[in-house]
Amino acid sequence: MKATRSGPILLAAAISGALWLQPAAAEAPAASPVFDLGEVLVLGGAREPATEGTAPRVEGERIRQRERQDVADAAALLPEVAIGRSGQRNEKMIMVRGFDMRQVPLFIDGIPVYVPYDGTVDPGRFGTFDAAEVSVARGFSPVVYGPNTLGGAINVVTLRPTRPRELLLRAGAFSGGGIEGGLRGGLLQPGGYLQGGLSYRERDTYRVAGDYTPAAAEAGGRRENSDSRDLQLNLKAAWTPAGGDELAVGFVRQDSEKGVPPYGGTNPRTPTRFWRYPTWEKNSLYFIGQKALGLNGYLKPRLYYDTYKNTLESFDDATYSAQTRPYAFTSFYDDYTFGGSVEAGMEVGERRAPRAAAHYKQDVHREHNAGKPESEFSDETMAVSIEDSVRFRTAWTLALGAGYERRDNLKAEDRSGPQPQTFPDNSNEIFNPQAGLFYAVTGGTFRATVAGKSRFPTLKDRYSYRRGLAIPNPDLDPEKAAHYEIGYAGKVGPALDGRLSLFVSRLRDAIQQVDNVQYDEPADTWLYQFQNVGKAEHKGLEVGLAWPASETWKAGVDYALLDRKNVSSPDLKPTDTPEHRVLAYVELRPTARLTLVPNVEYNSSRYSSSDGVKVDGFWLCHLNAKLKLPRGFAVAAGAQNVFDENYELTEGYPEEGRHYYANVSYLF
Repeated sequence: MKATRSGPILLAAAISGALWLQPAAAEAPAASPVFDLGEVLVLGGAREPATEGTAPRVEGERIRQRERQDVADAAALLPEVAIGRSGQRNEKMIMVRGFDMRQVPLFIDGIPVYVPYDGTVDPGRFGTFDAAEVSVARGFSPVVYGPNTLGGAINVVTLRPTRPRELLLRAGAFSGGGIEGGLRGGLLQPGGYLQGGLSYRERDTYRVAGDYTPAAAEAGGRRENSDSRDLQLNLKAAWTPAGGDELAVGFVRQDSEKGVPPYGGTNPRTPTRFWRYPTWEKNSLYFIGQKALGLNGYLKPRLYYDTYKNTLESFDDATYSAQTRPYAFTSFYDDYTFGGSVEAGMEVGERRAPRAAAHYKQDVHREHNAGKPESEFSDETMAVSIEDSVRFRTAWTLALGAGYERRDNLKAEDRSGPQPQTFPDNSNEIFNPQAGLFYAVTGGTFRATVAGKSRFPTLKDRYSYRRGLAIPNPDLDPEKAAHYEIGYAGKVGPALDGRLSLFVSRLRDAIQQVDNVQYDEPADTWLYQFQNVGKAEHKGLEVGLAWPASETWKAGVDYALLDRKNVSSPDLKPTDTPEHRVLAYVELRPTARLTLVPNVEYNSSRYSSSDGVKVDGFWLCHLNAKLKLPRGFAVAAGAQNVFDENYELTEGYPEEGRHYYANVSYLF
C-alpha cells in the first residue's frame, strides 16, 4: 500500500482554525436562510451578477411549493436536467445536458457525497426538507469544486436560521399508504447559531397507471416490491465571532430501506431480479469555515469524513424469502471517505479577485458477499486550482481558471482466483483550463465560456469483473470534455425575465464497453472490457421566460433541446435523455393566503438501451395548492400526474400513476 500524501492539505485546513481566535470588527448576522459557506460560486465572495446563468438554482421555497421531496425531483425543475432511472437498482439519476452522475457529482454544502466505488449516489434518497437551494453548474463550473466535474456539479445548500428562535413541524400523507413527518428548529444569536432538522418518509407501495399492460412479474395496480423508508437527520452548529468570520460543524445522516421493483416489460433477454436493500446508510461529518484576512482577503477550509454502507439481498423469487438459486446472494458494502480543501482569495482593488484552492480526498471501498472474504480498494485524489476575475471597462469581466488533478491507486485486491492477489498500482493526472467572458447590460448579462473538464475512472470502472463477464482494466485514462457556450440571463422586457444558452460539449477518451476482447473457455463465452475508445458530442439550447405579471399571478415556460451523438460508435445510442423537454407553470394567488400552481412538463422519447430500445415521450400535469392559516399554520394538498399517464424512464420499469398528497405544517 502506498503512503498517503494528505499531510500538507489536511494540515493547512486544520491549523487555519487558529486564525478564528484573532479579533475582528462586529457585524450583524445575515438574514438569508441560505448557508452561504456551503455555496460554491464561479467567482469568490458574494453572488456575482457578472456570472449570472452559469449555475442556475432552484430555491427552497419553490421546491416545497411544488412538493419535490427529493434532490432529483428538485433539480428536474430546471430544463437542462432530465431524470433517469436505474431500474435494476431502483435508483434515480440526474442527467445534466446528457452527462450522468458519475460525470456531474453531488455535493452537500460543497462537500462531495458520491459513493467511492462507482462514483455515483441515489439522489432519490436525499430529501429536501432542509434544503435552502439546489444549484446545478454545467460545463463552465468553479474549478474550486475539485476533480471529476466532467459535465458540471450539483450542490445542495442547506438552511441556516434567520430569527432568534425558529420551529417548524410538518406531518402528511400521500398515495400508496405513505406518511411523512418533519421537525426543524433553529437558534440564532450574535455569536453563533444552531440548526437541526429531522424528516421521515415511508410508503408501502406506489400504483402504476391504469392502462399499464401486466407482465410476467408485474400484475399492475400496486407496484410489486416498491416500498421504501427514508430517515434524514441534519445538524449544524456555527460560531460567528465577528467581522463576517464563521466556523460551522455539520452532520448529515441518511438511513433508508427500499425494495427494487422487478422488470415489468416484455423483452425476454432482460432477467427478472428479486432484489431488496434492507440497509442503505450514509453519514457525513464536516467542518467549514471562513476567516477574513486583512481588509480584502479570506481563507475557507473544509474537512469531511463520510461513510456509506449498504446491504443488497437477491432472492429466488417474488416471495423474497429464500436464497437457494445460483443468482441469489447477499452483498455488503462498507465504504468511507475523508478529505479536505483549503481555499484562499482576495480582492485586488476594484477590478480583480484571484483565489486558489487545494484538495485532498481518499476513498476506501470494502465489499463481500455473505460467507466470502472481504475485498478492499482505495484511491487518493489531489488537486490544486487557481481562478482570477478581471473587470475592465466597467461592463466587462474576464474569468480565468485552471486546475491540476491527480489520482493514485493505494490498494486493489483481486479475489477472483484461488489465491488473493493485488492489482498493479496505477495513476492518472490531468490539467484543465477554462475561461469566461461576461458583458453586463442594464438588467442582464451576456456570456461566452469555454472549459476543459475531466473525470477519473472509478474503482468499478477499473477493477470490476462484472459478474464474470468482463476483464478489468486498471490502466484506464480519464474521460475528457471540452465545453463551449454562449448565453444571456436577465431582463428581456419591462416585465419579462429570460435566459438563453447555446452549447456544444465534445467528449473524448470516453470509457466504453468493447466486446469480444477475450474468450473464456471454461465459461464458453466472450468477455468484454471497458476501454478509452469513445467520442461523443452533446449540443443544444435552453431558453426560458418568466413573467411576474402581478402580485396575484405569474407564469413561466422553459424549453431544452439536446442532441447527443456517439461519434466513435454511431450504432450505440446515447441513453436516458429526451431530445426535447418543456416545463410550464402558472402561479395564482387569488387571496393573500391561497396559492395555486398548475404546472406541466413534457419529455420526448428517449433511448433506454444503447442497442436502440426506446421508451415513449410523455406529458405530465401536476397541481399544487397551499393555504396559509392564522397563527403559523398552513395546509398543502395536490396531485402529481393528474391524468394518470402511463410512462417509463427505463424500458420495463413503469413510473407512478396518479398520486395525491396532503400535509399540514406549523411555523413558530
